[in-house]
Amino acid sequence: MYLQRISVIHKLNPLTKIFSLFLLWGICVIFKHPIYLLGIFGMIFILALIGACFKKIAHVFYLFLGISICSVLLWSIGDRIFHLHISRDILLHLISVWFKIGAIILIGIIFVSCIVVEELAYGLSRLGIPSGLLPLFINPFRWMSLYHETKENSICGQELRGMDISSQGIKERLSSCILCISITNHKFKIITAAMEARGFGISHKRSYSDNYQVGVIDYITLSFLVFFGAFCLFLRLSGYGVG
Repeated sequence: MYLQRISVIHKLNPLTKIFSLFLLWGICVIFKHPIYLLGIFGMIFILALIGACFKKIAHVFYLFLGISICSVLLWSIGDRIFHLHISRDILLHLISVWFKIGAIILIGIIFVSCIVVEELAYGLSRLGIPSGLLPLFINPFRWMSLYHETKENSICGQELRGMDISSQGIKERLSSCILCISITNHKFKIITAAMEARGFGISHKRSYSDNYQVGVIDYITLSFLVFFGAFCLFLRLSGYGVG
């Protein structure tokens, strides 16, 4: 999932990335009018451009589109969406929901593309989450990273054998997916056993491979997001962006 890039977002402190994730998610749900949500979506799009995450977005484009469409339909139950008569209010509501869901998903893609498992573990531990509960949050990311790596290796192996990946049917894709899941589970069990081995001794505090420092860019990023979120909330309470 992680994209090895040299960007401002990648250089942020893990705590800054986690706080920014929740702040941006909070900003996305403030407004209801599509014009205001379009501006927020544009800002998130610029962040994806800075983080060079478009390759990852392209890989999950159909998933992104499917979740967005399903979310719009489920969110609009009772608004006569399947009838011929669609009023202007319903149309604006559908557009605003699409921008809102799309921005939330896009923020999540940027987050997982710019943070490694080690950084996530460091950030969560600094937030006060006990070490015994960290695997509940870390293991899904670690499993997805292993699955992505296994899937990429499987595709490379099939291409080296001269197979046309694009011409595969549902049966072949499903068989490849099941095989990758089995290999990923085997790798994950090995990593879990290695983590429980405690080969380097027992320590009361967890050690990390890097000493994450808080820089000026972290203060600037959090200050901007806090003031921008407060400004958006002020506009919302003043009656703007209601829909």
